[in-house]
Amino acid sequence: MLSILIPIYNCDTRQLVQTLHQQALSTGIEYEILLLDDASDNENVCHINQQLKNLPSVTLFELPTTAGRAVARNFLAGQAKYKHLLFLDCDTEVVDDNYINRYIPYCNKKDIVVCGGIAYKQEQPSQNAKLRWIYGKKYEEKMSKANAKNETKRAANEITSFSSFNFLIDKDLFWSIRFNELLKNYGHEDTLLGIELQKRNYHITHIDNPLYHIGIDDTDTYLNKTEKGVENLKILLNQYPDRDSLIKYIRLLKFYHALEKTHSVGFVRVLYRFTRSLMLKNLRSKHPNLTIFNLYKLGYLCYLMSAKKNFDL
Repeated sequence: MLSILIPIYNCDTRQLVQTLHQQALSTGIEYEILLLDDASDNENVCHINQQLKNLPSVTLFELPTTAGRAVARNFLAGQAKYKHLLFLDCDTEVVDDNYINRYIPYCNKKDIVVCGGIAYKQEQPSQNAKLRWIYGKKYEEKMSKANAKNETKRAANEITSFSSFNFLIDKDLFWSIRFNELLKNYGHEDTLLGIELQKRNYHITHIDNPLYHIGIDDTDTYLNKTEKGVENLKILLNQYPDRDSLIKYIRLLKFYHALEKTHSVGFVRVLYRFTRSLMLKNLRSKHPNLTIFNLYKLGYLCYLMSAKKNFDL
């Protein structure tokens, strides 16, 4: 009935997998939990995750070299034997005892896509992880709650808020689209899946069934991932065949497109050059400003897309 799929990279997943295993077992459904270690370079994590092989219905695969998020998820889907696929990120924690139960009614439906959402714990992290936590609380968690509780907001945000962090999908539907392997690094592979679902007129259901995001990156790590995500946007703008859909559904590209139309990309690129260090100082502080964070991403995109990259970052 249900294949639970978790790609792993440098993360101790024992507690998560044991909890999912206990919940699925208690429901009496047919299930499996498939794990894929995407060439983690933390030997201790690799060793302790080996213990999960001893759990019934749990299989651990290991890749010799890092394949990336899209490839890893497609690989797991290819190994799945049940009709519905439940994708989870590895750095998560189950919120309550009914997580699996809330998804089961949807496993009797064809062509279903269900997003459970994301939540963050109330305890604030240390200063060097403040940016990721604040962004998650303000945007990701707030959006998840709004989508689950408000039909109007859910309809408006159906594609733009789609996330591969925690979602259920019909296996046949998944294989008609799958994750686009054009993107090798962090960021926006789920955006593309959401766009392809929209093109095929598939509805995305958002429910109140979040997981805690517990793998809060320190600010420098998160900034690096953010830049990788912006670099992926450049790849998409240059190679994805439907540029209009990208601009329609990706907020950062809407702003970039507006700058293109007003011939302001060069100005923002130069502004980014001279303010980058000041923006980074704020983003690494006790009170990072999310408006500055958004401007940082926009400036970096203008830098990447400019024909003349004649200055060092």
